[in-house]
This record gives sequence, structure tokens and C-alpha cells, in this order.
Amino acid sequence: MSETIRLESRKLNIWKRDFLVYKYLWPAIEKTVKQILDDIEQSEPVVLDVGCGNKPYLDLFGSCKYIGVDRNCEGATPDVIGTADSIPFDDCFADIVFSTQVIEHVPDHHAMLKECYRVLKPGGIIILTGPFCWPLHEEPYDFYRFSKYGFNTIFSKAGFTEIQITPDSGDWAQIFQSINLNLPGKRVMIPFVGMFNVIGLILDKLDYSNKSPLNYIVTAKK
Repeated sequence: MSETIRLESRKLNIWKRDFLVYKYLWPAIEKTVKQILDDIEQSEPVVLDVGCGNKPYLDLFGSCKYIGVDRNCEGATPDVIGTADSIPFDDCFADIVFSTQVIEHVPDHHAMLKECYRVLKPGGIIILTGPFCWPLHEEPYDFYRFSKYGFNTIFSKAGFTEIQITPDSGDWAQIFQSINLNLPGKRVMIPFVGMFNVIGLILDKLDYSNKSPLNYIVTAKK
């Protein structure tokens, strides 16, 4: 079984192997959350962070009533214990459901999205991210990868509308992220890691395509 390492904070380091994924994912999440909060009418919207881990995105919801939900306290600091396919809150409880890099670990993602729909108020918004190209992790609890068409299908089936699906990186970043993850884990490789991170960024700017992104950001309305 692979080790579970839960994200604790958002600190980029160009010499790290996961630099490229977070270089794209974090700004995409930050931008999306800001846009949703700017548009929401409630003065203190209720946010459920489903699969909150160590709450690395808590600072984005400073104006909200934020509640972190996770299945246990192993590598996590939830406010409430609960699973993504059985969220322990009443119907129409939350204004926003936020869930990042969780859906691939839920055996029944249809049940997860139905639960997210149930706990949202009418007009409430879900913000969700999930991988398209990423190695196996947290094995054996790694079940799915989703294309933009897959996300659109499962969100539509759950009843969501106004579905928006955005890739968070270009193909070159994905390629060089994959290379870095497969380099031998030795200190002598660190300069190569940094170099490949820079090359991935540059090539994405020069020849951008998103046929094979690292992740997708999904927003949708109840």
C-alpha cells in the first residue's frame, strides 16, 4: 500500500518533483474560489470542504462559515467526521461544496455527487477538482481518472446545471511533470528536476495545448 501524504500548505518550490502540478492547480483553485465568492449574495456563506485533509485551502474562505469534512483524523484535521458518499449534514445546508483531488478516491463517485447535490441549497455551487493525468497514489484507494466529457456526464446525471470544466495545465507541463515523478529519488537529480520544471513552463507558453492536462476544475450549480 502506498503512503498517504496529505497536503498541509501551499508553498511552491521549483526544485520539487510536484512543482508543476501545484504551479497550475493552486492558482486555478484560488481564481475559481474568488470568482464564486465574488458572485455569491450571502454575507457569510456556508462552505463544506469534503475531503478536507489538513485544510490547505482554508485561507481562501475567510469570509465564510467553513466546515471541513473527512473520513477520519489520519493525516487530516476535520471539523466533522464523514465520508464523501454519506455527508453528515441536512438537505440544503451549504451554499458551497468544495472538494479537491478527492473524487478519484471515492469508489462510488455517483453517490458522492448526489450527496453534494443534496446538501447544497438551491442555487448553491460545487467547486471540485480531479486528475486526468496522474500516477497511482494512495493505493489501493485510487479508482478513477476523468476526462472533461466524463465530468460533464457524471455531474449532469447528479442533477447539476451550468457545468463549467476547465483544464488546469497544458500538455507540456503534464509531460515534464511525469518525467520528474519518474526520475530516481536521489539528490543528484535535483538540478534536473528544476530544469524540467522550467522547460515544462516555457513549452506550455510557446506551444499550448490542453488535450492532456494534469487536472480539471469543475464548477456547477444546483
